[in-house]
Amino acid sequence: MKSKTRVAIIFGGVSTEHDVSIVSANSIARSIDTNLFDPVYVGIDKDGRWLLGQGAFDSLRSGKIANAEPVILSTDPDKKGFYHLDSRKVTTADVMFPVLHGPRGEDGTIQGLFELAGLAYVGCDTMASAIAMDKDMTKRVLAQHGIPVVKGTCVTRWMWDTDRDEVLKEINETLPFPLFVKPATMGSSIGVSKAGSEEDIIKALGYALSFSAKAVVELAVDKPMEVEIAVLGNNEPKASIPGQVIPSGDFYDFNAKYVDNSSELIIPARIGKALSEEMQFAAVDAFVAIGGTGMARIDFLVSHDSFYLNEINTIPGFTSISMYPKLWEATGIPYSNLITKLIELALKRHAISQSLTKTIRLEKGLGV
Repeated sequence: MKSKTRVAIIFGGVSTEHDVSIVSANSIARSIDTNLFDPVYVGIDKDGRWLLGQGAFDSLRSGKIANAEPVILSTDPDKKGFYHLDSRKVTTADVMFPVLHGPRGEDGTIQGLFELAGLAYVGCDTMASAIAMDKDMTKRVLAQHGIPVVKGTCVTRWMWDTDRDEVLKEINETLPFPLFVKPATMGSSIGVSKAGSEEDIIKALGYALSFSAKAVVELAVDKPMEVEIAVLGNNEPKASIPGQVIPSGDFYDFNAKYVDNSSELIIPARIGKALSEEMQFAAVDAFVAIGGTGMARIDFLVSHDSFYLNEINTIPGFTSISMYPKLWEATGIPYSNLITKLIELALKRHAISQSLTKTIRLEKGLGV
């Protein structure tokens, strides 16, 4: 009898999106196909401790270790998985499933750790994750590929602290109000503000730069429709049908996403067939441009039959009612099957990576 693939579902983390991550991971834990996979639960608390066991969810919620053991990721090639700090045993795992939103989980940091440990993992690799997490870098890469993005500028914390007047002058001369100000390396619309004056900009930049070392300032798109498309795959990624978000507030901020529960998700989006196909093509094009693998949710702003690519989310919200799985369900892939597909994609990519030549045999006479 073929043994089950052991999947480590990793959640929590040290970012401000810690609690959102727990909700996503709990949904995956309930829906993963246990006929195929043996799940292992690993929660990372807000101080960075890794806790493994059935009680990992309760431990993170309560702040007290309950039926879970402190572990660290093993980098031993013969013992792939988690080293228990107390018992010194190793819990093995075949593939990592990071459900970590925001910094230290979605920005390439933990993906690099998995690479160092030689482990298969779900989702984009280190480079793609780092590019997509940085809104400024995403804009640069997409613009280079001819994908439409909203006009804007980048302000670092150092620039703001050392020459605030020059920063404000550049913004006033190049970007008419209203504007949006966003931390460059945060997700879930955390730290985002709309600014209608220079006084608003000063407040908004101070707020955004409290979350990230740099901020993006960009034009507010006129009467935008928020449209999202899910992308799935490695070498031949596919796009889902588009979905539309009608936010409960002025824009789709953290409160509208996770607190008041009154934002509306419409699938398929209320856009024409031609525009829908053009945006699906752009979503896949953007995914390929950053070197994406596995999954991403591509967020667009649509205005007057034109669209702008707003963000790429490499670890999108993953509850059964989140947009990414809902889009695939509407496209023909049920939630549980989607989880299976992502794990299979991770294992396939890892197999290719492991097959690459890693040593060179030097010949005599090369001067080495």
